[in-house]
Amino acid sequence: MNIKYYILFFLFTATFATTKGQIIGPNLVQNPSFEQYETCPDNLAQLYKSKYWWGISTDFYNICNTGNVSIPLNFGGFQNAKTGVAYAAFLLHYHSFNITNKVYMETIKNVLSDSLKKNKRYCINYYLSLAEYTFIYINQPNVIVIYDSIGVLFSVNPVKDTTSTIICDTCAIFTKSVVGIDTTNWFKISGSIIAHGGEKYLTIGKFSIMNWVPNIFGQFYVYIDDVSVCECSFDIDLGQDTTLCKGNTIILKPNLPNAIYTWQDSSHAATYEVKHSGTYWVRAYIAEYDITTSDTIVISYSDCNITEFYIPNSFSPNGDGINDKFEYGNASFFDIKTYIYNRWGQLIYEGENTDYWDGSYKGKPVQMDVYNYRIEATDKASKERKMYNGRVTVVK
Repeated sequence: MNIKYYILFFLFTATFATTKGQIIGPNLVQNPSFEQYETCPDNLAQLYKSKYWWGISTDFYNICNTGNVSIPLNFGGFQNAKTGVAYAAFLLHYHSFNITNKVYMETIKNVLSDSLKKNKRYCINYYLSLAEYTFIYINQPNVIVIYDSIGVLFSVNPVKDTTSTIICDTCAIFTKSVVGIDTTNWFKISGSIIAHGGEKYLTIGKFSIMNWVPNIFGQFYVYIDDVSVCECSFDIDLGQDTTLCKGNTIILKPNLPNAIYTWQDSSHAATYEVKHSGTYWVRAYIAEYDITTSDTIVISYSDCNITEFYIPNSFSPNGDGINDKFEYGNASFFDIKTYIYNRWGQLIYEGENTDYWDGSYKGKPVQMDVYNYRIEATDKASKERKMYNGRVTVVK
């Protein structure tokens, strides 16, 4: 006798959404907090003495010195290191008196430990503090402090040393406002870029052109510490389109720390409970890196009416490959326990789930006869438990 199986598609239980990570790679910046040095600096314009760093006229401050390039008191002012006992400093912008649009800019540079991968996102972080040297001419007339922006440029080859604005159409660049930084605290500057591929050199400085009025002096001198460049990802994964049984719910949880969420109904909670069929989406904004990411999922509902648990009334364990076992229809949707008794009430078989009775007792085939069964079947979806008592005929 052939058993007919009834299969119900799209039976799911509630799941949670996840993300694909955030910072997923090591820091590629070598000597990120300027602690390693070839020799102790003994004067200004010696950033090249800090391993893997260099830049025209840029400064290296380290506690190993006891003079004007020491820490915390030095030529630029007074500041403890953000990490360790060293940091770098440079003139982000300088404009002299009486020379129309004459500007001077410094940059600092680093060779990364590995090249950037094409189309991968990289997150950049570093800390700035405004040096008192910015205000050194504060008592002179027509003095202004430049509050503008700072940027990070990635290039395949080292950019040419220059004291003017660097322009590179093939470089990956991000810029960030420095409005509001002060001489007391360290301020975290963060951003991200998508790599073109092959970039091995990092340059930090000002990469936008600023037109300046004549007869006005301005300068902006900053300390910098703890520079990092890491591969990162902020992709949200709400999961595959899903069908649920009516009455069930699913919690969508993007799991992006410090993100501002906007769901399809304009709500802004960190999670969203789905109770009805529909298309659901979320948009997450990560202000630290100025990144917006999103994902969409379609949720459907089904009655989930599974065809009744099917129990055959006979089977033929004769080894012909057809109905050789006491098998049940729709068994995969249930947790099952089976008990078989002979006509005298003796238990001759006990099994679970798809461990079906093969018509034997103690390793030997039973006689053709009618046998009693007791079956406990628990619906995996609804958790409803049913008992079945009946008879099955072993046919030879």
